[in-house]
Amino acid sequence: MNVRVYRRARILIGGLVLIGCALAFSDIGHWLGADVTRAILWTQFAPSLSLLLTGGGWLAAGCIAVILLTLIFGRVYCAMLCPLGVLMDFSAWLAKRTGKKRKLPYHRGRPWLRVTAVAVCVIGLIAGTAVPLALLDPYSVFGKITSSTLRPVIGVANHLLASTSWIQPVKVSPVAWITAGVAIGLFLMVVLAAVFRGRLWCNTVCPVGAVLGLISKHSLFRLQIADSACIGCSMCERVCPAQCIDFRNHRIDHSRCVMCLDCVTSCKRSGIHLKAGRKSHNSPVVVADEKKPLPNLKRRDILTGIALLPTAALAGQYEKHASQLNRSAVLPPGAGSLAHFQNLCTACQLCVINCPDQVLRPSITQHGLAGFLQPYQDFDVSFCSYNCSNCSQICPTGAIQPITVEQRRLVRTGIAHFNRDLCVVKTNGTSCGACNEHCPTQAVHMVPYENDLTIPEVDPDLCIGCGGCEFICPVRPHKAIVVHGLAVHERAKPLDLGEKNTVREIEEEFPF
Repeated sequence: MNVRVYRRARILIGGLVLIGCALAFSDIGHWLGADVTRAILWTQFAPSLSLLLTGGGWLAAGCIAVILLTLIFGRVYCAMLCPLGVLMDFSAWLAKRTGKKRKLPYHRGRPWLRVTAVAVCVIGLIAGTAVPLALLDPYSVFGKITSSTLRPVIGVANHLLASTSWIQPVKVSPVAWITAGVAIGLFLMVVLAAVFRGRLWCNTVCPVGAVLGLISKHSLFRLQIADSACIGCSMCERVCPAQCIDFRNHRIDHSRCVMCLDCVTSCKRSGIHLKAGRKSHNSPVVVADEKKPLPNLKRRDILTGIALLPTAALAGQYEKHASQLNRSAVLPPGAGSLAHFQNLCTACQLCVINCPDQVLRPSITQHGLAGFLQPYQDFDVSFCSYNCSNCSQICPTGAIQPITVEQRRLVRTGIAHFNRDLCVVKTNGTSCGACNEHCPTQAVHMVPYENDLTIPEVDPDLCIGCGGCEFICPVRPHKAIVVHGLAVHERAKPLDLGEKNTVREIEEEFPF
C-alpha cells in the first residue's frame, strides 16, 4: 500500500466527513433533506449499531461496514470516518500551525478505563437510559457541539445577510444556556485533549474506540517496526497521536492505533511500515513489565473511572419513576413510548435541527435525569404540525420510528386538558375560541356557555396532542389549555369530516 496516497485519502475523506456532518447538524434551512442527511451519517457506528439491534433499515448496514473495515485495516473509522476524531486532528493541526509544540511520548494503555466506559454505557442502556452513551459516543458529542455552537452562529450570519436583502431570513430556534454550556464544555474537553494529548479521548472514555480497538487487535493489516531498519530515533513515537508506539521495545498497541500513519510518513528510514499478517513480535498489545505486575494507576485515572459510574446508577433510579416524573413531557410522534425513546435516543439533536416548526427542544428536567438533553415538544414556542413527520424520517438510532404523514395524524402523543377557570371566556367575559380554530382534528370544540358566549371543550378521543391549542392560548402566565404527554403513545380516533371540512390548516397564520 502506498502510504502517502493513503494519508492524502485519509485527509480528504476525513475533511469531507467533517464538513458533511457539520452541515447536517447546522442545516438551518433544511436544505439537505432526510435522504442526504442519512447518507452522510451512514457510517456513524453507534447510531447504526443501535438501529441494527432494534431491527432497523438500511442505515444499520453502516456499522457492519465499519466492522469489516476494522477487521481488514484496523481503526480507520477513527482516523477518517468519525467526525469527532477528525475534529481532534484538525484542532491539533491548527495548534501546530500557531507554533504550539506538543510532546506525545509513549504511555501504557489503560484497558480497564476503556472497559469501564463501555460498561457504563451498557449499564445505562439496561437501566433504560442512553444518557451515558449520549455523553461519550463521538457522533452524539459532535452533534451536540455543532448544533449548539455552529448552528446559532450560522443563524446570526443568516440574519445579518438577510438585512441586506441578499438572502431570505431563516428562523433559528434559540439554544438554552444549559444545553450550550454542556456543548461548549464537551468541545473544550475534546479540543484541549487533542492539542495536548492527541487521541486521549478516543483511547480512554470513547465506547466506540474501545469496541473497535478490541476488533483491530485481530485486523489483517497492521503497523510493524522493522528491527533492521529502526535506528531508535523515536520520531514515530513523538508524532503518534494515540501514544501507542513504544520504540524502545519495538512494540505497538494495535488496540489504540487509529491508523493515521503519521508515524510511517515521519520515519526517514522506512523503519515502520504496514504489513499483512498477524504473527509478528511487534503486533501484541503492550504487556505489563515483569517488575510491575499491576498497572501503575494514577489517582486521577481512578477518579475518572469512578466519576463515570454514578451517571448510569442515578439514571436507573430515575427511570423507575419516569412515568410519574414526566407526565407533561410530550415526546416526538413516532417515539412510541417513553421507555423505548429513552433507551435509544442519544440526544444527537438531529431531530431538533430538522423540525420545521422548531417545537422540539433538548430537555433539561422535562424527561428527568434519564432523559437529559433528549428532545421534547415545547408548546410555549411552537406546535407540532399536523402534516409533518420529519423527525421520524431523520432519526438515526430508531428512537423515533419512521411514520408517514397519514400515520402521524392518528398518533396521540398527549391529551389536551382544559381549565375553565383560567379561560378568558369565563374570567373576562369575552369570546375567544383560538384553540378551537387551530385544532386540526376538532378535538377542541366550542359549546354554549353564558350570555351567548361559547367556551372550549375537549374530546380526548380526537386529540393527538399536537399543542396547537396550547401554543395559541392567550392566557398568561398559566395557559387555560395545556397538553399532557403520554408515556405510551396511542391511536387517535379518525376524524370523519364528510363533505364539510371546517378544519383550518394549522400552518396558517394565527389571527391573534
